[in-house]
Amino acid sequence: MSKAYRKSREEARRLFLSGEMSTNAEIAARLKVKAHTVGLWRRQEDWDGLRLKIDRRAAEMFVEKIATDRVTLTTRHFRFWELLLAKLAEDLKAKKALDVRELERVSTVLERAQRGQRIAKGMSADGQTEETIRAQAQSEIRKLIDVFIESVKENVNDEETRDRIRRAILDALPEEENDGTSEPEDPVTH
Repeated sequence: MSKAYRKSREEARRLFLSGEMSTNAEIAARLKVKAHTVGLWRRQEDWDGLRLKIDRRAAEMFVEKIATDRVTLTTRHFRFWELLLAKLAEDLKAKKALDVRELERVSTVLERAQRGQRIAKGMSADGQTEETIRAQAQSEIRKLIDVFIESVKENVNDEETRDRIRRAILDALPEEENDGTSEPEDPVTH
């Protein structure tokens, strides 16, 4: 394999994996080679699989960064609200008597601080936790899947097709729904 050939192949791989170009024809035109040759390289080295792995890793890194940023921001907000409440407690201890307007202002500050703390802890302003919201979302997803499955049962007569649809649905479910320890009841064929 010549050095120029190897260099063209590496450049073609780079163009595809970076997302700069996505079709064999575009890459071939840029490198002045045949589209068939680029297609051969793409199949031999499984560029599509590599690109999928790269995209997944980039998404994972993005999620990790968001999670880290969220934890940092939450910690900062929670400390801010704690400092605010501590300062308010100091000021209240220093004063002997408060008039009605001062009490209204203090209650407003306390209400905002409590709301801020709930949000900083991952709760909604009304006290609903993130876990509760996720559980509700999972329940709604399950209802949609059940409606879909019922529709498949009613409208798909071929048992083999129903089975393929069932497997596709089960494979697409998140790990917490289908952890692989036991096969869930087959709602499509039952």
